Amino acid sequence: MRIFWICGSRIVGGAERATLQIAELLRARGHTVQALIPPASALDPVLERAGIAFHRGHIGGSLNLRASFAIKRALKKAAPDVALITTSDEWVWASLAKDSRAPTRFAFVRHMALILPRSVRWLAGRNADAIVAVSNAVSHSLLIDCLIPPNRVHVIHNPVRFPPRQQPPTAGERASARATLGLDSNGQWLGFFGGLSERKGIQDVVKSTAIIRGEYPNLRLFACGRASEAEKQPIGGWSRQLGGGFAYLGDIDSVDMAMAAADVVVVATHSSLKEAFPLTPLEALALGTPVVAYDTGGIPEVIGSSGETGLLVDPDNPSRLAAGIQRLLSDQLLADRIARSGLHRVRELFTPELAADRYERLFLELLR
Repeated sequence: MRIFWICGSRIVGGAERATLQIAELLRARGHTVQALIPPASALDPVLERAGIAFHRGHIGGSLNLRASFAIKRALKKAAPDVALITTSDEWVWASLAKDSRAPTRFAFVRHMALILPRSVRWLAGRNADAIVAVSNAVSHSLLIDCLIPPNRVHVIHNPVRFPPRQQPPTAGERASARATLGLDSNGQWLGFFGGLSERKGIQDVVKSTAIIRGEYPNLRLFACGRASEAEKQPIGGWSRQLGGGFAYLGDIDSVDMAMAAADVVVVATHSSLKEAFPLTPLEALALGTPVVAYDTGGIPEVIGSSGETGLLVDPDNPSRLAAGIQRLLSDQLLADRIARSGLHRVRELFTPELAADRYERLFLELLR
């Protein structure tokens, strides 16, 4: 089977990493995988390391009229069995480039639960042979009216990128991870992995930490992820608010080590962002660190809603977030039980092999 991935993104975010994982596994199973990406994309070295051939074309951007011609030329040259299109702007341009005489099947993928414009949904309903929604929250956002036939929407969750641990980290492993990252090995640490974005909830987490520091004076917070210079401006104020107990580690590669350094991972994405299937709580589960998260978007699909594999609290509410954090910090047996249940959940539902199985089965059904 010949698969052609069309991606207009110039960065390597969660959606791109997940697609690359699946593409590598499909390639290992004997399928041919190629990609079409924009010029000067951060995907260049990533695809090279993966051994996936790629073409550069003038794609990317909602007003890029050249994208349709670039996609049409690339599809004619590659003649794939399946075109896998993972950015919504390219849904539009690929739809306009589609040749009804060609046998290529179009599979669109949606990684966000924000409602698409009506015109985009209309084009997708007419031109996509299948649409993959990475969560039920995404599926609901696509099926708000009759423009997309329900039988074309398939929910396939993104996989975790780290092999799940067998056991949660020991106290010694957490201390070692903290020392490597330059964090104080004493006390307790909360981990936040949304950069310094307000919509990802960094200010809510700072407020939550401040609320409970009176009871836990050695409680500290570190944040990881990309941040603009403007987003870095409040760091000094946050550090003073937490008595010096705030550390920004930047956009680090060793996310697994940072997850192991945290006693609790906090996910405070605002409900307005409508995050479809966030990877942070999924990775925390796989690495044996308990999660407290806002109950919004696709987050409950990641950690479950029963309270057995993570704690969900009312969204956009730092006080409720603080109560959830305090509950885990005060009950080590509960935290350990949740961490172990989370490891089991990842192994059962979110492995890369399972996601690749589902994509492969969907593509074969399209070709039949």
